[in-house]
Amino acid sequence: MKLKNLWIITMMVSSLLLIAAFSVEAETITDGTGDVSSINPDGDTVLITYSPEIDVDDLDLIEATYTLEGTQVTLTLQVNGLIKNQGELIDIQSDDFDMNSTLNYVEYGFNLITSSDDYILRYVNGTCNFTSNVGSQNLPSSDFFVNGNTLTVMFPPTSADETYQSLAVTASFTKINLSVLYDPSGEGDIDKAFIWITDSAPNPPLADVYVEASNIGSVGETIQFNATIDTTTGQPPYTYHWDFDDQSTSEELNPTHVYTKAGKYNYSFTVTDNADATASQTGIITITQEGGGGSSLSTQMILFLAILLIVIVIGVVVIVWIIRR
Repeated sequence: MKLKNLWIITMMVSSLLLIAAFSVEAETITDGTGDVSSINPDGDTVLITYSPEIDVDDLDLIEATYTLEGTQVTLTLQVNGLIKNQGELIDIQSDDFDMNSTLNYVEYGFNLITSSDDYILRYVNGTCNFTSNVGSQNLPSSDFFVNGNTLTVMFPPTSADETYQSLAVTASFTKINLSVLYDPSGEGDIDKAFIWITDSAPNPPLADVYVEASNIGSVGETIQFNATIDTTTGQPPYTYHWDFDDQSTSEELNPTHVYTKAGKYNYSFTVTDNADATASQTGIITITQEGGGGSSLSTQMILFLAILLIVIVIGVVVIVWIIRR
């Protein structure tokens, strides 16, 4: 009887050890579609749905996963299109790097932070570079693979007891003509020398917005209102709401508005993302009567006419004085 009980206890302990050895830790990140962004010639970050350089869906992240099973970490990254193999992984700090070359590549990246290490993985066209606190190296092809829209990378963790803290992923297209970008004459077309299209997940929280409009206007005047949002933050798609403080509103990003009465108005702009997060900004505009007060002359015009009259009077006096001499 005692032997039987001992056998049962031994089996229970063995089972618990086996379960511990093959415990699984998993995390998943999701990302909405349609949030690929680029930098326009004005330097603003804008959402794009088309580019002649690349299929934007190949950069549009939809999901990333982290799994720790036993002594192996597995990371996956999925896009809305296909994993694009283009270009080569380049070390710009290398002595062999040519500053007159043209960079043209698609990169998919992971940044995994655990309690023991900070892992950075970069995949470009069949090459996957792995960096940790231990050092940097290219992984053997057996440790990563592409299947349609999914990139999978596997590696052993630095520490057997490390725990997950965060995961961030990126997908980007980079095209840089370095000979133009660093042309000392400044005659190159900078807008065409640098193209960068990217998506990242998870997106940071919705950032502050900025509004721009004239602070003065007149009744009947068409006034332009502009808003700027950081499209790399929040969860698109976004909705917009302007309140012009005269019982009129607009759902456009950059609307125009006409005030029908003079007065001081406190307008506001609010953007709401797909996760119902909001960011707002306000402004003040003063509206005067049409033409700055009907048919009355402006203060500046009255001052000008007064000075002109004084000059004429002085001129006449001087002429009369000269004649009488």
